[in-house]
Formats: sequence, C-alpha cells, structure tokens
Amino acid sequence: MQDQRIGESELPFDPPLALEGALGDDIEIIPDDASIGAIANRTYDGVAISTIRPESGRAHLVYVSENLAELLGMRPDQLLGRNPGVLFSENTPDAQMEAISRIVEQGLQARVRLDLQHASMADVAVEAAFLALPTTTSDGTGWPYYLSLFRATSPWPRPEALLAEQRDLLESLVHGRDLADVLVQAAERIEEQLKGASCWLGLTDPTGRLEPTVVGDQRDDLVEAVLDYLTESSQDTTHVRLRSEDLPLEIGMELQSYGIHALWVYPISGAGRRGHGVMVVAHNDRDAPHPAEQQLLEQIIRMIAVSAERALTEASLAHQNLHDSLTQLPNRALILDRLEQAVARLGRESQNLAVLLVDLDRFKNFNDTRGAEAGDEVLIELSMRLRRSVRLGDTVGRIGGDQFLVLCVAMNDEADASSMAERIVRSVAEPFELSNGTSVTTTASVGIVMVDAPGSSPAQIIGSAESALGSAIEAGRGGYALFEEGLQQRVVIRHEVEQALHLALTEDELVLHYQPVVEIKSGRMVGAEALIRWDRPGHGLLSPASFIEIAEETGLIVPVGAWVIDEACRQISKWPKQPDGLRPVISVNLSAKQLAEESLLVTVVSALDRHRINPNRLGFEVTESMRVEDIEAAISTLEKLSGLGCRLAIDDFGIGYATLDYLRRFSMADTIKIDRSFVNGLGKSREDSAIVSASIALARSLGLSVVAEGVETVEQFDALTELGCDIAQGYLLARPVTVDEALALWHKNQLIEPTAERRPDGQ
Repeated sequence: MQDQRIGESELPFDPPLALEGALGDDIEIIPDDASIGAIANRTYDGVAISTIRPESGRAHLVYVSENLAELLGMRPDQLLGRNPGVLFSENTPDAQMEAISRIVEQGLQARVRLDLQHASMADVAVEAAFLALPTTTSDGTGWPYYLSLFRATSPWPRPEALLAEQRDLLESLVHGRDLADVLVQAAERIEEQLKGASCWLGLTDPTGRLEPTVVGDQRDDLVEAVLDYLTESSQDTTHVRLRSEDLPLEIGMELQSYGIHALWVYPISGAGRRGHGVMVVAHNDRDAPHPAEQQLLEQIIRMIAVSAERALTEASLAHQNLHDSLTQLPNRALILDRLEQAVARLGRESQNLAVLLVDLDRFKNFNDTRGAEAGDEVLIELSMRLRRSVRLGDTVGRIGGDQFLVLCVAMNDEADASSMAERIVRSVAEPFELSNGTSVTTTASVGIVMVDAPGSSPAQIIGSAESALGSAIEAGRGGYALFEEGLQQRVVIRHEVEQALHLALTEDELVLHYQPVVEIKSGRMVGAEALIRWDRPGHGLLSPASFIEIAEETGLIVPVGAWVIDEACRQISKWPKQPDGLRPVISVNLSAKQLAEESLLVTVVSALDRHRINPNRLGFEVTESMRVEDIEAAISTLEKLSGLGCRLAIDDFGIGYATLDYLRRFSMADTIKIDRSFVNGLGKSREDSAIVSASIALARSLGLSVVAEGVETVEQFDALTELGCDIAQGYLLARPVTVDEALALWHKNQLIEPTAERRPDGQ
C-alpha cells in the first residue's frame, strides 16, 4: 500500500458485492460479528499495527512484532514509522491492495493469501488477516488503527536452527571430513529443516556427466534421469526452479507419482565458476523455498563448494606427487611401489611378471638439436603409444628423462615378453609428427626381466633391467634384450668395481699417464693429454674402459675427476719450459656429470692456486657426443673456465649428431680434435678424407686449431700435413706413458722430423 490514504474517499457502493471480483478467489471477507480475539487466537507468525497521521494523511507502522521482523529478515526498528506497503511483495497487484483497503475501511475483516517482501528481495508466502480498530483520543477525535496478522503458509527454519546447521557443516569442513561425508550430512540437514523436501546431490565426473552421489530415499535411476536431463539441457550450471510438468513427460509423471511437485536446482561452483556438481531439492507442494530456507540452502551450497574445492585440491596434489607432470604417467615413486606390490603377489598367485625398461636412443642429442619443446612433444606421444601397446591391467610409468618402465602382470613366458618388446620397438619407430609440421623418427631399446617368485627388491629388478638394456644398446640400439644369468654376473662385477673404486680414491691407486701431442710442421712436442689409469691390487694396471662408465653411473666420476685435475696441476708444475720459452699444455677430459657440478670451477681454481700454475697451461676436453642434461649450465661453466685462461677443446669431433650446433654453442673452444675413425680412413676412403679436409677448413674459418687423433702411420701423418692440420696425436708419435717417461720425451722435444726435412723438394 504505497502511501495509501485510507478513509479519505466515500464508497458509493456495497463493498462486499462490488469488490468481490477485484479481490479474487484468494480473499475471504470475514463477517462483521467476527471478533478480533477470534482472529488473533489463530497461530500467527507476525503482527503489525499501522495508523494515519492527521497532519500528513499518510499511513505509517506504529507496531511490528519481533517474529514478523524476523520473518522478513529485519529488525522491528527498521520497519517502525515506514509505510505499511514495505511489508508486501513488489509483485502484489495494486487492485488487490486497493480492494483490501476499502473492505477494512467499511469495518469488515479480510483474510488473504499473498506474499511479503523479505530483506533479500525474495517473496514470503503468507496468509494475512486485516481489520480496523477505531479508537478515540482524549479530545474526542477518532484515529483509525489497522491491525495486520500474518501466518507463513508452510514451516520455515528459524535463525537459531539455521546457525546450528551452519556450525555442524563448518565443523565437518574444519575436521577435514571426506567430501562424501559432507554431502550426506548436508542432505540430511536440508531434509530435516525443509518439511516435504528431499535432497539429491550429483558430482561432475571427468567426462562432464553428473554422477548421482546422494539420492535420499529415491530410486537411483530416477535421480540419474533427472541429472542427465539437467546436463543435456544445460540447467545444471544455473539456479533454476522446475515444476514437474516442466520436465520431460516420462520424468515429470514419475516424479508426480512420488508426490514431487517441483525441483529447486542449485549448481555447486568453485573457483573460477568451475562446476563441481549440482544440488536438487525436490519438494512435494511448493515451487520455491521461503527466504530463510533459501538462505539455508545457499549457505549449504557454499560449504559444499568449499569441501569440493578442498577435495579437488587434495586429489590434484596427490596426483602431482605420484605422477609425471609432463606425461601424466605414474612417476618413479609410484611405479616402484606398484612393482613391489606385483612382486609380493607372486607368492600368492601362480603367474610371471615381466618388467620392461624402455629407453629412447640418443634422445639427449635429439633434445639438443630440435629443442626441449620438440622433445616434450615426442615424450608425450611416446607415453600414449606405450599405453596403446600394453595390455589392459599392465602399467606404464616414467622413471627418468627418457626412460619408461612397463609392468606386465600375468605374462606367460619370455616369448610373450619379447613380443611385447617388439610391439613397443615398432611403435616407437613410427614417425612423430611435431606441432611445427615436421616429422621426426627415433628408436628405442628395451631391457626385459622376467620375475617368477617374490624376494627381489625393485632396485634389484631395475638393476637387472638396466643390464639387459645395456646389452640391447651394445647390440646396435633399436631392439631388445632379455636379462640372463650372465648379465647378473656382470651386475655383481660392476658392484664390486664400484666398491673398489671408492677405496682407490683413498688408497692412492689412481695414476696419470700422458700421451704427447706434436706440432705437425715442426715435429715438436707441445703438450700432452692426461689419461687416468687404475693400479688395482690383484688386477694390474686398468685402462679407463674398465671403470669410467661405472664411475659415471655411480657419480664417482666427480671425485675421480677432481683428483685428475689436482694431480695434473701438481705434475705440470714440475715440467720445465723449453729453451725458447715454450711450456707444455696438459689437457684433461671432462665428463657430463662434472660439467653439471657447481663445484667444478672451485676445484679448478683451487688446484691452479695450490700448485701455482698459469691457467693457460691447463686444457679441458669435452666430447661432442657426451650427454649433457643441462646444456646451458655446461656452456656457462666452460665460459668461466675459458675466462680463467684455460684452453678448451671439442674431442671426437665429427662423430656426434650436432657438430655444427656444437661449434655454435661452444664458441669459447680453442681447438677441435678430429676423431680417430676419420683419421684411420685417410688415403683409403674418399669420404673420410673429405670429412677431415672439411673439418680442417671449417676450423680455419672459425680461427680454431685442429688436432688429429689416432695417427698410426706415416701415410696418415703426411696426408694431414698436406691438408694443413696443426697438431697430431697417436701411436706413430708416442703411446701413453708414465709421467717420468713423458717428462723425458718433453726434454727430447723433437719427436719427428720437421716437415721441410722430410720432403725431398724442401717445401
């Protein structure tokens, strides 16, 4: 009743008859003899009294009961003094309010079904009774008062009950209960507070389909049909209210057979409006909840969303901890745990277990030349190919940069395991299509271990698989090998070597030999390459081939390499300069693991300072084909060594897969060393001669010196002379010798006749 001026106009007609049509079927006119007490004695949820100020002629509220204010989500003092129209819904027809006013002005009483306005702007359905209370003031003036009584048409939760439900649900969240428990508790609370309501909850599965989770006392298939309809009609992402007749005929009829009148749909949304699921409240007689019910439902939805977010975060963290971030395959920790469980089951089940270790051949070189992004694409595609290659129930995991482990349960025999390996090898050999449009090919090697009884640890099985993989690689890559007892013996031997090598560092069993390098033009010795040997008790003097690989795999190469650097510097200090002032340059080899160590630079500087060696007398050689995990870190380390004044050489030049790229990346190098495999073909192979000639020309254009390795014949030496090579190294000139013998050769200095003296024409 917006500013309704009650009692100012005369009514020229009989209200009960003339206003019957305007009031509609929902208004009941109460006879004159009905007492106020009879009306008030009914159970009401709110009372209001209003009057009209004589000076303004405007109606205002002079009394509002606590329970009426509570029903509207307000305090009494927020309503007192305001126009009575604020109590009613904005959707109330003006004609209805005018008819009610006129009836009351005639001294009649009316009971009406209408909606009040909640503070949240929601409608509150009530039964209302209106009547006038004429009074007389002390001066005899009559002021009309109007009494309004309201009763909610269905039960609604009180604030104290609402707070209690919130506390219970919050406690569930605080104590970290499972999402399933929170959902059940939330549904129970809703059904307790909303009479005639049934709560269903569905969570979104990875495919986007709503999976029934809580269905109350309703049939699963009916709830599933409702959730499917909501998904298909995209009504699972917005708050909607659906009457049973609004739904597809079959669903609507079945709901009505269970006495369900309407569905209130609430999406469960998390951060970024990510959909976790939907809550459906099925009610037996109402289209919409009361405001207090709405408040309860919204609070519960928010709490469910928090719990769903937490569950999603926990599941994501658990997945991240146990899965490889790139391929999403089980990581090393998870696959080894599954391997341990599979081995334990062998004692209870009569079956064999096959373990396949898959290694991409030369993947490090591929990564360096094609880039890390291309490498990642290959690894992702490879992971999918591996999953397609194995059987249902088998497990594929990633245990290293380019290594994958396949667990094949219930494998019959070695023949079946070999067939599996062949399938994997063929799958990997198929071209990989990169996102930039290029096609690349690679191969994989596979090591196979058959396990038929419990007792072996995952580490032992992996070790055996690595031995088998090593055999496959030695056989030429792109194939597979089965682990055999002979390989086991090799594993034992490798373990013994590792233990003995630890002692060798502390027992001074390591020694350095030196192979001289000779300037081709003058025939003079200009330096030497330091080569490690192991004087192992009971085994004699061992070459690096028998232990360096083990040192690399175990990480012992770092302390061994540090010893080589320090010992070389100590011995260099004893080599005198030649009469013309020439001092020898002694070079040592660096491994990939040494380059990866931040301590390398400190080791070099300490050795140079301790033995008072000029840095330009110490050189380092890096092999072109070595597998450097972090190429940028390696380049940074080499640049720092070059900055000290040390000489740098690229060893085995020409046999890698990134020759030109290496020259570009390792621009700080002073020298390239042409691999002995090309030098051996000089004079016999046109291809090898062309490669050596091109390498020398390339080095000349870049301002680099060239060392030819493996020179064993005079013909090779003469060919290198003709091609303009700078320095030679090989058995023709000198074999690796002890430090004393190398020092004697340094004193001799002239190891071969100068070029001019060996040529008949003197040129």
